[in-house]
Amino acid sequence: MNSDESCKDKYLLEGYPDLESSTVVLIKEAIKHGIKFEVIDEDHSFIKLYKENHEEYIAQATKTSKDSYIFPSMVTDKEFSKRMLRANDITVPDGIVLTSKMTQEEKISLVSQFINKNVVIKPRTTDCGVGITVFDQPATEKEILDATNYAFQFDSQVLVENYAKGREYRFVVVNGKCISVVYRRSASVVGDGKKTIRELMADKDREPWHYILKNPMVIDEPLKIFLNNQNLTLDSIPNSGERIFLRRNSNCSTGGESVDMTDIMPDSFKLIAEKASEIFGAKICGVDILIDDLNKPEYSIVEINDNPGICINEWPYEGHGEKVGLEILKVLGFIE
Repeated sequence: MNSDESCKDKYLLEGYPDLESSTVVLIKEAIKHGIKFEVIDEDHSFIKLYKENHEEYIAQATKTSKDSYIFPSMVTDKEFSKRMLRANDITVPDGIVLTSKMTQEEKISLVSQFINKNVVIKPRTTDCGVGITVFDQPATEKEILDATNYAFQFDSQVLVENYAKGREYRFVVVNGKCISVVYRRSASVVGDGKKTIRELMADKDREPWHYILKNPMVIDEPLKIFLNNQNLTLDSIPNSGERIFLRRNSNCSTGGESVDMTDIMPDSFKLIAEKASEIFGAKICGVDILIDDLNKPEYSIVEINDNPGICINEWPYEGHGEKVGLEILKVLGFIE
C-alpha cells in the first residue's frame, strides 16, 4: 500500500474532505481535461461541471441528466428489477416476498420451502448491504425467521431467495459498454497468530484505502452469525497468514475490497452485463453478477445499481483500475 500522504493526494480533493470518493474520481478526471467544477452541496456530493457553454449537474458521480428519472426507482426495487431481468431471459435468483402486514403464521408458511436450504434474506429496497443475511449453509426455521425480522427493521417488505453460489463481481457499464469489472471480496482479515478478529478489523480500518474511501468494517448481527457458523467469535485469534471472511455479502460499504478483474473476465459475461443495462435503458450503471466458475456459462445477477460507486473500479484495493471517470465525461459530452 502507498504511504498515507500519497494516498491522500490520490483519494482526496483538497478543500473538500466530505466529498464522496466517486465524485472525487470524476472531478480529478475533469481537471485533467480542462473542465471546471463547482461543488454545490458537499454533503450530498452534488456538483456542476462546465466548459465554455456546456454545463452538467451531477450527483455522486453517476446520477446525471443522461439517465431517466424513473431508472433509480426501477432498480431500487430489487423484486421488480428481478422480474424485468427474468422476462428478458437473464438469470436471477428465485425467491418470495414477505410483508410486515403478514401474520407470523403466514410468514412461517411461506418460508417453509427454504428451511434446511442455503438462502439469502434482504430488505426489498435498501442498498450498501444493509439488512442482508446470507446463509451459505442450510438454515433452520429459527435462523430464517430471525434474519427476516432483522431485515424488517429496514423495510416493510423482505425478500427470501435461493442462495446462488459464486464470487460477486461488479460490472460497470457506461453508454452500453462494459468498461470495468472488479471482484468484490467480502470483508476479511488475515491473522498474525496474536491479535483477535476484533483487533484485526480495527487495524484494517486504519489502512488508507478503507479509511479514506470511508469503507470501514461493520460489526452487526449478520457478521456475528457468519462468524458463529465458522465456530468463531470476534475474540477468536486466527493463525498467522489465515484469512478469515467476516460476512458472505461483499459490499465494500461494509468493509469489502475490490480487485480489478477487467482484463481477466470473459467477454461473454461482459455482454450479459451490457444486456442488463440495456433492459433498463441505463447510460451509467453497475451490474452485480455471481459467477462460480469463469470457464462455465452459469451466472446469476443479484442487483442492478443506478449509483455504482465508481471509486472501487477506478481505485481498486488490488489491481490497476479502469478510467471510469473518463468514460462518464464522454457520456456527458465533454470529451469526444
